[in-house]
Amino acid sequence: MANAARRASSSSLSSSSSTTVGAHASAVAAATCTVIIPSLNEAHRVGEAIASAKRTTSGAKIIVVDGGSSDETTEVARKTGVEVIRCERGRGRQMNAGARRASGEYLVFLHADSTLPEDYAQIIARDFERQAHRKGRVPEWGAFAFKMSDDAKGRDRNAGATIRRRVVEIGTNIRSAVFGIPYGDQGFVIKRETFDAVGGFDEMPFMEDYALARKLRKRSAPVMLSAPVITSARRWDSRGFVKVTLANQLIILGYHCGLPIDMLADVYRKL
Repeated sequence: MANAARRASSSSLSSSSSTTVGAHASAVAAATCTVIIPSLNEAHRVGEAIASAKRTTSGAKIIVVDGGSSDETTEVARKTGVEVIRCERGRGRQMNAGARRASGEYLVFLHADSTLPEDYAQIIARDFERQAHRKGRVPEWGAFAFKMSDDAKGRDRNAGATIRRRVVEIGTNIRSAVFGIPYGDQGFVIKRETFDAVGGFDEMPFMEDYALARKLRKRSAPVMLSAPVITSARRWDSRGFVKVTLANQLIILGYHCGLPIDMLADVYRKL
């Protein structure tokens, strides 16, 4: 009798948990996203970022937040029909400004030189649902896999460069999965209430994505989404893969050692 009662109780709890997770999955599937794109002198790339944000059946809202571009970035963005706002320069500040104008349950932060995968809202719904089933709790945030675009042309488009790109991609995705600290060029996906609870991005001149990921990681592990955001490889191509990779790690080390953010930002610009 006692064993039967325990089995019945366990079954009831399991059913309740499944119902909660199932209800969450349905809510996620029906939820709307707002895609927030901070921009600064990205006239040649922001159109692609916006086009990728429109590639979903969920009817996502799209907001471009410009930090004072001197080129035609805002004109290009407005021609696509999305909302364009201006604010003081600073990616963290710009993304916070976009979040204040957002609607829906999920905020998707996309760099202007990156593109989202096809039907990304459905990918978010599917992968968040799977995480909810595995962990038995509602996921709060996540990021896409990392992939670099092949911007090289002609003789610069060679097997060696392709191999280096793949190595960086694999290393980045392994690091994100193991340590739960993705970077901003992977496209953060954050529940609105979670974003508000951690205070959004710190409005610092540099490393705002890393600082936010650390705050979010203290609450929960991220959902590492199965599809990639594709980011321009221009920085790696122009500066060199080894140099950029080592510089990134040294800057993170400097951050943890308490070096001033302004100094780290200056080093980053010069490298």
